[in-house]
Amino acid sequence: MTDGACGVPADAKALALNVTVTQPTSAGALTLFPGSGVAPITTTISFAAGKTRANNAVIGLTAGVLSVMNRQEAGSVHVIVDVSGYFR
Repeated sequence: MTDGACGVPADAKALALNVTVTQPTSAGALTLFPGSGVAPITTTISFAAGKTRANNAVIGLTAGVLSVMNRQEAGSVHVIVDVSGYFR
């Protein structure tokens, strides 16, 4: 099997990951979700302005795609996604 991005096999169905937000200029939340369709209403991590936060999650993949939706009303945030494992 050919590896995809970051050494994750192309046939992986989900990722075990840690998502970290840092340097947010305003409060908000991120939603990580499989594929590139409509994001669910749930959030993966919420954060306050100026606070670094982290959270673990297991998120599915659709055709090898993981999407991130920034739910801040205004501002910006840096996002770090560390993949610790995958499921086939």
